Amino acid sequence: MMAAVSAKNDGGGNSGGNSGGNSGGNSGGNSGGGPEGASGSDGHGYSGSTGYDGELKRILFEIEKKENYEGALKDLEIYVYENPQNANGWNLIGFASRKIGKYEDAELYYKTGLEIDPNHDDILAYQGELYLQTDRYDLALSNLDKLTELCVFNCDEKVELSNAIKKYESENNL
Repeated sequence: MMAAVSAKNDGGGNSGGNSGGNSGGNSGGNSGGGPEGASGSDGHGYSGSTGYDGELKRILFEIEKKENYEGALKDLEIYVYENPQNANGWNLIGFASRKIGKYEDAELYYKTGLEIDPNHDDILAYQGELYLQTDRYDLALSNLDKLTELCVFNCDEKVELSNAIKKYESENNL
């Protein structure tokens, strides 16, 4: 049975950000964000190209609802070229790349997104899953540790990576 596909659009990069601010320095105080944060109405204060604009939302739909990773990847290549400071774009291009088995590309894209926003919780979780897929268990644990530090309440990313690690441990007798 196939699990539901989710490329996360829940305001990635915000964990812990409201108390201390995230790197990125945009006028809203946080880099990253999801569709609900794009207007700034939820108190996260996203601005400009750091959230999920209309184009990124359209691409996210291609990924989540249609599982059209190849098509989304082409659009995301253009998107990140035009919006190089949007960590969410780098997150999605990494996600789509990983889903089609382009692990080296995914790793580079996740790394780029984390250079923009080192506390981007979605990227940390997906990068952790990439580490598991490429048998780098210790690095996945390191990402889980960082998510544990960043996430205080209701952190789906931490739970998802923790579950992926438990599954990996079970399958590999760890």
